[in-house]
Amino acid sequence: MTNAASPAKRKGSVAAKIKKWTPIYLMMLPGALYLLINNYIPMFGLVIAFKQIDFQKGIFESPWIGFQNFQFLFQTKDAFVITRNTLLYNIAFIILNTVIGIVFAIFICDITWKAGKKVYQSAILFPYLMSWVIVGYIIYAIFSMQYGIANKSILPAFGMEPLMWY
Repeated sequence: MTNAASPAKRKGSVAAKIKKWTPIYLMMLPGALYLLINNYIPMFGLVIAFKQIDFQKGIFESPWIGFQNFQFLFQTKDAFVITRNTLLYNIAFIILNTVIGIVFAIFICDITWKAGKKVYQSAILFPYLMSWVIVGYIIYAIFSMQYGIANKSILPAFGMEPLMWY
């Protein structure tokens, strides 16, 4: 009887492991593509901040100027106002969205009529499920200068002239 450690067993080749885990890799693929397209590819745009963009040469052929764009920004008198507004708007929207979301969640929990609860939940979630193209067309249908409901029906009812909304 020997106590010597037996040599480590080979658990299989890389190809066998890939074949074994192929369904998992396929399930992971859409999420990985989403991250690549929406999170990693746009990071190449960071280069723009450090270049003097010449549209004829393109982003990667334009001259590198380092922090000169940032120096220009912070030497203007509007830099403080821009930074302050950005921070305050973000803080306000984060707080408002959190508070309003919690209030709506409490309201939905307190609704005892089941059909009403489902209608209310659907009405809240509907904008998140719609395509932004459709949202754009709806906004255009409401606010169009020539054909919009707001300019053709609502404003004339109050004796107001049509407005150029955008």
